[in-house]
Amino acid sequence: MASPSPLLLPLVAAALLLRTPTAAAAPDDHLVTGLPGFHGSFPSNHYSGLQLNPYSWSKVSNIMYLDSPAGVGMSYSLNKSDYTTGDLKTAADAHTFLLKGYLIGNAFTDVDYDFNSFVPFAHGMGLISTDMFEDVKASCHGTFFGDVDNLCQEKIERVHWELKDLNKYNILAPCYHHPEIQEVEFANSSLPLSFRRLGETNRPFPVRKRMAGRSWPLRLALRGGRVPMWPRLGGRSLPCTSDELATKWLDDEGVRAAIHAKSKSLIGSWELYTARIDYTHNTGTMVSYHKKFTALGYRVLIYSGDHDLCIPFPGTEAWVRSIGYQVVERWRPWYFGDQVAGYTQGYDRNLTFLTIKGAGHAVPEYKPKESLAFYSRWLAGEKF
Repeated sequence: MASPSPLLLPLVAAALLLRTPTAAAAPDDHLVTGLPGFHGSFPSNHYSGLQLNPYSWSKVSNIMYLDSPAGVGMSYSLNKSDYTTGDLKTAADAHTFLLKGYLIGNAFTDVDYDFNSFVPFAHGMGLISTDMFEDVKASCHGTFFGDVDNLCQEKIERVHWELKDLNKYNILAPCYHHPEIQEVEFANSSLPLSFRRLGETNRPFPVRKRMAGRSWPLRLALRGGRVPMWPRLGGRSLPCTSDELATKWLDDEGVRAAIHAKSKSLIGSWELYTARIDYTHNTGTMVSYHKKFTALGYRVLIYSGDHDLCIPFPGTEAWVRSIGYQVVERWRPWYFGDQVAGYTQGYDRNLTFLTIKGAGHAVPEYKPKESLAFYSRWLAGEKF
């Protein structure tokens, strides 16, 4: 008798590998960013009816889609107090599943490592000149985020201004902005101008084209404290995105019945960005958690698209190194077919860091073949 497939629980920018179940689980809810496009069965970037995704991760594992935290997507509660939530409660709810290992893809983990890598990464990718980089580095004394003085902040904002028209979630992908700039007044006046303007777009696409801008203004949302939802910041859509296709599909009562979601009459229309929840970031750095979980024996894969300007891979690589585990496999290329698909380095205690060449923030969307390859190898315990 063949052993049953593993069960994957995808979360935003992460995935948990659950213990092998005796049967596939039927989800009561789903995470739309995975189901239609990223690693799910139905790609949505070219729409003429639903199409099967030949590189879906469901080919090698069962996938349980969970809208999390309660109050987003199709998830709901009859107790409105459940909509006041945060990092700890969200993690506790997900951890009710038996955990065997997890993958983290281009995830915000530590504010110092992640944001301090932005300026050096922009220079290394040829997005800013060496003169500009040296000027910022001298003014900021090598520290590009945190408690910096006014001169340093001014130099950093200049960098953001130069990069304002880039798709920060994949610098190779297009991004189209509304020609009329309308300032959104955020409570945090230290936000770089480029991020204050992230929500401005004329939404030119009838369907979603390439992932871009699917985040809060970074420096505002990823600090500790309450997270402002996009509808409370002016109610605008995000650059390079359109939710018309997803909304139409997920508001279809036949679709809802098929995926075991409640009807619109009970929980309302599906929203890509909701103001329903009151969310608080209350955990700080995640590095200590990764060290704890790896010490407990969980298998961990940290992967990064190497063209993501939102969470640049050098910052991720730096915090992985900071855990302090011994390198057991030196930095080397990994291959898809006979071509280099990225680079990897292995550490003690089943911790692996992997890059995917040419991918952005949503790796399975940009590099579906390579993504299925590394995911399959990781599940099987094979070397990359």
